[in-house]
Amino acid sequence: MEKRLSEANDLREAEKYGDSAKAYTECLIDLIKNGDQTGLIHCLGGQSLIYKILIRSNNSPIYRQLTLSFAKGALDVAESNLINLDGRVVAIAYRCYGDALLMDDKPQVALPYFEKAFSITTAGIPEKGNLKAHIGSIKYLLGEKELGKNIIEEALDDIRTGDPSVGAYRTWETGCLNSLAKIYAIENNPDKATDTIKLSLDIATDHNLPIRKREAEEILEKISSGKIDFSI
Repeated sequence: MEKRLSEANDLREAEKYGDSAKAYTECLIDLIKNGDQTGLIHCLGGQSLIYKILIRSNNSPIYRQLTLSFAKGALDVAESNLINLDGRVVAIAYRCYGDALLMDDKPQVALPYFEKAFSITTAGIPEKGNLKAHIGSIKYLLGEKELGKNIIEEALDDIRTGDPSVGAYRTWETGCLNSLAKIYAIENNPDKATDTIKLSLDIATDHNLPIRKREAEEILEKISSGKIDFSI
């Protein structure tokens, strides 16, 4: 099952969203049948992320509802099985639901879920760094700008303690760089913003991260044209 879920994830990251959704759904049926709670959380979270990504190109209310529904499903499974699940797995469910709430423009409601995830996860430093980056971004968005920026910069250092050949670490690293580039642009530091987003673009290109690559290209285009109307 782990291999099947990984394949579904890879299809999503390759932007083959229909194939990914089909693969996740086939996994979901078997996971429910087998009562695999850990697998269910990974599966539901992965499906939620498909629709969260699709919202970027089509802000359909159906995509928004699916993002929230699958994430809430992952959260419900985690909270119903806290005794039996590892902290890292429960943290994935909290993070997933927090992500969905951010998509739904509810950063203040989302923040405690990321903080819970960070406090209970048994993951290594790079994965905790990814959670820290989300916390920093939300704090920046909610007005704690200097603190938020500092947290994201610390998170980038944490993520970079991981193996640079592992795709997940590079995805987290470029996500951090993209957030920082937008912040530097907003704070009227276009040179630092440009250098940061170009680094992200290079990493995404070299490591075949098409979603991050497109994000970086869009950010670079805005920075180059002097626009700073970014969402953090």
